[in-house]
Amino acid sequence: MNKESDALAREHLLLTVLGTKPSTACYALGAHQFEAQLAPVALYHLLPPAERPVRVLALCTAQAKQDSWPLLEQTLGAECQVDRVDVPDGDAQDDVNSYLAHVSDAIGGIREVALTVDVTHGYRHFSFLTYIAVLYLAALRGIQVRGAYYGLFRRGEPSPFLDLRPLLELPRWVHALVTLRETGSTAPMAEAIRDGSQSPAAQKVERELLRLSEGYLSGLPLELGRQAHLVREQSLKPLRKVLQRDHSLPLAAELVQRLDEILEPFSLSELVPGHGWKQRVALSKGELERQAGIIDDLLKHKNVATALGLMTEWVVSWAAWRSQEGEWLDYQKVRRRAANLLGAIAAIGGDSELDDTLTEEQRSLGSFWKQLCELRNAYHHHGMRPQDLVGNRQIEQKLHSINDFWEKTLSSCPGFSLSLGESSGYRVLVSPIGKRPGVLFSALEVCRTDKDIGEPTICLVVCSRETERLIRKAARHAGYEGRVEPLRLEDPYGGRPEIERLVKTARKHFIGADEVVVNVTGGTTLMGLVAEALAAAARKLACPVRRFGLIDRRPPEQQDTDPYQAGETFWLDSAEDGDANND
Repeated sequence: MNKESDALAREHLLLTVLGTKPSTACYALGAHQFEAQLAPVALYHLLPPAERPVRVLALCTAQAKQDSWPLLEQTLGAECQVDRVDVPDGDAQDDVNSYLAHVSDAIGGIREVALTVDVTHGYRHFSFLTYIAVLYLAALRGIQVRGAYYGLFRRGEPSPFLDLRPLLELPRWVHALVTLRETGSTAPMAEAIRDGSQSPAAQKVERELLRLSEGYLSGLPLELGRQAHLVREQSLKPLRKVLQRDHSLPLAAELVQRLDEILEPFSLSELVPGHGWKQRVALSKGELERQAGIIDDLLKHKNVATALGLMTEWVVSWAAWRSQEGEWLDYQKVRRRAANLLGAIAAIGGDSELDDTLTEEQRSLGSFWKQLCELRNAYHHHGMRPQDLVGNRQIEQKLHSINDFWEKTLSSCPGFSLSLGESSGYRVLVSPIGKRPGVLFSALEVCRTDKDIGEPTICLVVCSRETERLIRKAARHAGYEGRVEPLRLEDPYGGRPEIERLVKTARKHFIGADEVVVNVTGGTTLMGLVAEALAAAARKLACPVRRFGLIDRRPPEQQDTDPYQAGETFWLDSAEDGDANND
């Protein structure tokens, strides 16, 4: 239903306050005049016929009931229905509540009301009380206010009706700004615009404001930043004109200025035009600080789920910025790697055998990241877990801990190192060795001949007591003189406990590796399973892992007599990153 048909469907009432001692005046509305003893009589006849009420509700004190009510009935009774609402004199505190209750009861019970208000007569404070009652009815009962008037009495000259409707609209706009500031929602503002002019300019402003709200409430800092910039640059002047021309709103310029002040901290510093604009937004300390401000605002207003989600992405962006990564919105190339690094720091910090490899700042960051991911996931699953998220002291303590580290350390974009373990160029080879030493020889050859890998810094060899003695011989034939660390199976045919023991032993060698290459062939089945488990452990420590297998097509007898021939290589992974993310 459009605005015109909605207005026609409503019962149009004139709410007026009657006073005592009626006095004749020549009332004026626009270019027209009408002489009457009562302002509501004049107002009724001065309104265009299509805008005249079908019913009049007159608020009367006991004295007004005697002095003015008979005159109203006599002069308007033949034109429309006229009803009286008795109200107290208002000279006692309890009368205030009684007056408001009488007005609310008289109008609130009528469905689909359009209201015109006249506050010319009656005690002075009745005008204020009626104003409050109408604000209440319009805001909470859905009553449409079509007009509000006060007849300014003048002797010997026309008494003009002042249009007070903008004064009724002003609190609505103030509320809309407060709602925007406190919740990020522009819905009340957009609705207020929609109730006015339907001009293209007004519709465009409404549309841009709703997009702004969508960006904030969904926790989209780039979309919000762009939309805030667009509204500030392109929509504020049209909005001011709409408020002044279509709504005749007092303080329109000040309201628009306040809107600009609310949006300024959220706005991108510059507008990036065209398709694919997000990829061209530079990741800088200033941009991180702008986004941190959005998170602070969400936290301030208890929008916990959105704040935690955005904070998680912010920390990933910060880690990418610290690593000087370029395409910071690319998940595969940058964000996944940064999240993996954070996950590895958290995993190392939670392991008493490894945490001494971290700095104090990294340990604090790891604890923060672990708690943040756990709590973010809990909220983003919308509480579909046994744990109660509301009023839970443990949740509140975890939130406090997250907020404390965020406010005191992270939101200022600290510059401490995120590097782990060994220096650049540290590479690890993992390979089993069975009764035929050629498999380790071939694995070392794969690294040496591949220009993207090169000779490993350390070789972790999965072996048994029987095959451990073959390691040095295979390494010598491959020309490898680097570090070798045997990972000996006490029971080559054992099970899970053996795998877990060797993984625990090997983890410290993965920290900070630029790459871990893993040969999954050779030796017993258990040795291959250990190799796969070591690859998984390296990924959890944010190491890029590549797995490969080896094939020797020669007969077994020839492999025994001449083991040191390179086998054929087949890669199971391309350039796979580690996966230490907690999503």
